[in-house]
Amino acid sequence: MEVIDRNKTNDIAHQFSGIMPYCNHFGTITLTGTVITVSGDDNLQIPLSHIVQLYLGFDNVYTPALTKNFGLFWKPLRIKLSNDEVYYFIIDYNFISAKNKKWFKVLKELLQ
Repeated sequence: MEVIDRNKTNDIAHQFSGIMPYCNHFGTITLTGTVITVSGDDNLQIPLSHIVQLYLGFDNVYTPALTKNFGLFWKPLRIKLSNDEVYYFIIDYNFISAKNKKWFKVLKELLQ
């Protein structure tokens, strides 16, 4: 997993103005009733039926240190799949906040 293998000595840089939170890929994310699609520098399709865990918040892998203000205004969206792949999403980040909470609520409803 890319976030685990990152150079941790650079983590403090994410606290400065104008620095993006830790991320390796950029693109457009869309949601239908059955699939999440990411199109960009890496393309990904996640069938909702493959999601085994949905989590909004920090953990021991994606820590608050990887965000400006230590995550005061937003938290990453973590999706774990049935094949044990884990993805962290930062959706519609605007240097202050992200739409992760909104996506979490919608996905939670769709998965029930």
